[in-house]
Amino acid sequence: MKKLVLSTVAVAALSTSAMAEAVAPTLQISGNTIMNAYAVSQKVKNNGKARGHHFSNDISDLFFLVAGRTASGIEYKYKINFQAFSNANPGVVQNYIEFNTKAGTFQFGNVVGPEDTMIQDAGAIVGGAGAFDGGYKNVFNISAFSLRGNDIIGDTGYATKFVYYTPELWDIRLAVGYAPQTSHLGDAKLDNNSIQSNGNVPGVRNFLPHLPSNMDIYGVNSWTFGASFKKDVGNWGINLNAAYVTDRSYLSTTNSQIAAYDTALAGKSKLKLRNTSAYQLGAIVGYRRANGHLIQVGGGWLDNGHSRNFRKQATIASGGNQLTTGNLHKGDSGEAWNVGAGYTFGAYKVAASYQHMERKTDAVRKAKTNVWSLTGDVVPVAGLKFFGEVDYVSTKSNEAARGLAQNFSNAFNAKANADTLANSKNNGTVFIMGTKISF
Repeated sequence: MKKLVLSTVAVAALSTSAMAEAVAPTLQISGNTIMNAYAVSQKVKNNGKARGHHFSNDISDLFFLVAGRTASGIEYKYKINFQAFSNANPGVVQNYIEFNTKAGTFQFGNVVGPEDTMIQDAGAIVGGAGAFDGGYKNVFNISAFSLRGNDIIGDTGYATKFVYYTPELWDIRLAVGYAPQTSHLGDAKLDNNSIQSNGNVPGVRNFLPHLPSNMDIYGVNSWTFGASFKKDVGNWGINLNAAYVTDRSYLSTTNSQIAAYDTALAGKSKLKLRNTSAYQLGAIVGYRRANGHLIQVGGGWLDNGHSRNFRKQATIASGGNQLTTGNLHKGDSGEAWNVGAGYTFGAYKVAASYQHMERKTDAVRKAKTNVWSLTGDVVPVAGLKFFGEVDYVSTKSNEAARGLAQNFSNAFNAKANADTLANSKNNGTVFIMGTKISF
């Protein structure tokens, strides 16, 4: 009986239709590039961002997709994504295989998890340069430990992982992802720091002080879960979604330098942080008018709890410098919420959004970020888009947090100088105009 049950499950997972015709694999190439021009007016003009104007080739992507189908109906795919920035070597960010079967979708490799693919909130409505991804960071001086972006703490990014999506049933779809180690990319060794800057780790941006270049936060046995409910009723569309991330979190170093809870522990290469336990919720409601115009409203909520925070005051030592993390351990990892609305008519789209992010930097004091955004997009022809964005950004921290951030920058930032001063309060307006060409 047990063999019969297992055989039945295997057949369900690996077959869709016995009458399907095999399709030989084919290669598809696609890509895009984005060019932006920034203008900013802000109160704090240090940190190397004092200029009022900034031109940027923000990102370029090239995708190769190999896709085919077996005689039993299994669709299989291999995708690789080269990502490049000007004056920098291109890197591979996505590199994975996928199987689509009657039992669901299976992915393995360097691919984003359910915490990215399942969540749709106001960030999926706004256009422009993508206000929720924090494009304003390129020219705006964010206050010490004030959060930016809409990433959940513990976001696995493109870490090597396994992901499974169930088939849609009663308009509900579930997903689960597993990454043995969130800093592991490609064929790197176990317990290897593949990501050398915590500022580039999704969900950890502006979360910790400036760490030595050889130190990195990562999660072990990372599990991500996602769920979505999508339903169309007449001209109405409803999308409700949720994601949860959990792992065992560490701060580690690639050499004998130390992150420890007291100087007597110097020599350890790995420091246990609070485990990750964070969730995110999103909702979008859309209405398609008789003339084809689309109205959308949406919102989201994010709660990081105490994920990846220090368990108690820690000592960070590197290159002869040694600092403590102050009272960060008495704070939390932040929460955020957002709302937005958009209107699409023909080749045009306009949208507005508001984001609020805050976290405690100690037992009582907070760091907050507020972002109000207006965006406009036009697509005159397929593959060509022009866009504009206006962001009013307000960040506010406190003097204790500013001092701690400045001390770490002075000690562990090789480029520290008069233009890398931390601030406790800033506000300003950022204007962005750009174009995206894709094929």
